[in-house]
Amino acid sequence: MGKVDPDDPRPPYQQIADDLRSEIRSGELAAGQRLPRQSDLVSRYDVALGTVKSALAVLRDEGLIVSRKGEGAWVRREALDEPQDEEAAPDAASMLAEVLDRLEVINERLTSIEKRLPQG
Repeated sequence: MGKVDPDDPRPPYQQIADDLRSEIRSGELAAGQRLPRQSDLVSRYDVALGTVKSALAVLRDEGLIVSRKGEGAWVRREALDEPQDEEAAPDAASMLAEVLDRLEVINERLTSIEKRLPQG
């Protein structure tokens, strides 16, 4: 896609999330593959870092990607697999990874809120 479309009614972060989701679904970004660095996505879409982070948060919330602070983000291996048996229990490592991903999103949102609060 490249740069975001200013005439598109969707917010820029949603345009980016939709573009990356399309790349994941098509296999252009394969299961287990590392996503481009956030700084590369900033350049690719010509947006602010916060916009890229918001787009990645959408994909994390959808379970399409996982990320580790300071290490990057990857397409989830399970994101493209066939649905698993509902009776199958997730392993502890994947449950922990999901909790850590969600905590990172919460921490980023809290930090953003704290920056907007008046100092004093």
